[in-house]
Amino acid sequence: MKKVLLIVLVSFASIFVANAQTLSSTSSFEDLSLPTDSFWNGSDASGSFSSGFVTYYNSYNSSYSSWGGFAYSSKTDTLTTGFSNMYSSITGGGYNSDTYGVAYWSAYSGPVAVAINPIATSIPVSGFYITNNTYAYLSMKDGDAYAKKFGGTTGNDTDWFMLTISGFKNGILTDTVNFFLADFRFADNTKDYIIKDWTYVNLTKLGAIDSMSFTLSSSDVGTYGMNTPAYFCIDDMSSLYDVSIVKIEKASILNVYPNPASSNINLKGIAESQAQINIFNMQGVLVSSFNVEKGSINERIDIQNLSSGVYFMQFTTDTEMVQKKFIKE
Repeated sequence: MKKVLLIVLVSFASIFVANAQTLSSTSSFEDLSLPTDSFWNGSDASGSFSSGFVTYYNSYNSSYSSWGGFAYSSKTDTLTTGFSNMYSSITGGGYNSDTYGVAYWSAYSGPVAVAINPIATSIPVSGFYITNNTYAYLSMKDGDAYAKKFGGTTGNDTDWFMLTISGFKNGILTDTVNFFLADFRFADNTKDYIIKDWTYVNLTKLGAIDSMSFTLSSSDVGTYGMNTPAYFCIDDMSSLYDVSIVKIEKASILNVYPNPASSNINLKGIAESQAQINIFNMQGVLVSSFNVEKGSINERIDIQNLSSGVYFMQFTTDTEMVQKKFIKE
């Protein structure tokens, strides 16, 4: 029986910012101040924290000293069982770093969700690294007072623990990505696994999004819901393209017309240095790429072979990145 724990929509409007901004293209958690072997769980009642281009939501209940959503941690304990070790990753640290994110869902907490900084919402999120939380990993490996040992006593039980990542743009679902944190459904038991290393999850199929929600489900379900501890750890969420330097106020120098267009579009503007032009569809797939030289730009681009729909043209130099949206009829 599949138990879905969370369905939530968090939408931030995709807007252009008038002034120049600096924004890291990787949410690494290393830009957060955290002592060695410690954690932040939202006890300051701030409700969220940001790393790079991502805002992570948190809900803290001071009455019970409990939390939900996202926390961040530098804990290294890979051996202690039980919920007292809820802030550790099974790898003993982050992905090539000390600090990483920890996610937890409970019926009494807020959503497990993130928002993408508005300046980056037209650039697909490429993915992130994931591993199991120590508490969840040891529970699945050996069982505990609440949850079964995955595979059962014979190793033949077809158990699984799955994360579903849902992308949204303006409150509308773009797509979902499923990732198994543990999978014992194989006919050959030697293929059964519980994730113990940092593993990359590709999110490009979600396309250009402004928010994501995270849903956990498991084969081990009891009277009160999922028995498997509802935790996972993440690190190094990255944007598809580097947005470390973005000067949106220069967008007026780049004109794309006609819009909509059926066969050709014209690109006119000024490039302060050699520029690369990339065209992406709504799924974040690169459909065309070419370079233009420094100086005046006057290009006529053939789009007859593109399918009808919305596209993003990305204009990138050493000092700026500008994006324009156009419609192919």
